[in-house]
Amino acid sequence: MQFGPRVSRFVPACVAPVALAAGWACAVPSDRPVLDENDLETVVVGQPADSILRPDEDVRERRAPASELGGRIPGAFPDGFPVPNASTVVDFGDVAPEEGEPVTAEYVGLRLPLGAPDAREWLLREAQAAGWRATLGESMTFHRGDEWVEVTIDPGATPGNSAARFEYAKP
Repeated sequence: MQFGPRVSRFVPACVAPVALAAGWACAVPSDRPVLDENDLETVVVGQPADSILRPDEDVRERRAPASELGGRIPGAFPDGFPVPNASTVVDFGDVAPEEGEPVTAEYVGLRLPLGAPDAREWLLREAQAAGWRATLGESMTFHRGDEWVEVTIDPGATPGNSAARFEYAKP
């Protein structure tokens, strides 16, 4: 077995066209004239529009004070029932009745800016101060005259917050 003569004949046959193309590309003169720096045209441009700082023209964000309620509580929510400042409405709707029964209650879900134990304590204290009687259990039920509100408070998704569901009679 002789591999030498075949390999030696094959290598020059592959390399020769590549070498020829490289040599020809280097030998071809360029048709483009060489540019001189002084031949370039100079154009004067102004400052970009965003390079000048104009604070009085900037649009400024306006946030509601932290003490306000985020969202709108439905109209049937009992007047005078306390809700912690900086609470946010996250859900509301009708309480699902038994089959064939009319809808008699609504609910509103709030994110409260207090942890669950603090929210329960705050709500109990403030509701009683506003004239609501409390019945405690797994949920808290408040009564004032013919009105009632049932409140369930669960820990929130983040520390220092809680989720509350307020159910009340629909007029």
